[in-house]
Amino acid sequence: MNCKIKIFHIFCFFMILSFSLFSFTGVSIAQEEELDERVKNCISCCNAKTQACFNINPDRRLCAVELEACVATCKSEGESPSEWSDCWSQSEP
Repeated sequence: MNCKIKIFHIFCFFMILSFSLFSFTGVSIAQEEELDERVKNCISCCNAKTQACFNINPDRRLCAVELEACVATCKSEGESPSEWSDCWSQSEP
């Protein structure tokens, strides 16, 4: 009888452990998906600004450089500077 109780306690321990691991993993996956969505929104904003830049500025190379800097800002989660860094602040879902 004593052996059954020990096995039951061990089983319960592992069930609780597995439940807690999966629940914390779910939270981090949701946060990661939200961050991915924000980066996508930021890059979309960069692309829109590039189109506007092409309409205003005859030098396409300048627009391409600004686009690169803007995308780098998005991928660094707003840490790297860019003239179009407002895309990161506007991309919040």
